[in-house]
Amino acid sequence: MAIGVRELILIAVVMLAAMGLLIGGIVWLVGTVSKRSAAERLAELESLRKADRITAAEYEKQRAAIVSNV
Repeated sequence: MAIGVRELILIAVVMLAAMGLLIGGIVWLVGTVSKRSAAERLAELESLRKADRITAAEYEKQRAAIVSNV
């Protein structure tokens, strides 16, 4: 069973639409993350450190990055 030109075009259109949705989602996510205040990001970072989900060194590195962008 061979795939015809119409099927190939349909597949291409569906793939392009999916890529558009993916790129749109990434743009939205980046915009959402950047809108969080430094205080919110620091609080989340502190909770990760207290829960031992990140090391003290990683905490300090990320904290410095947040503070330097304020």
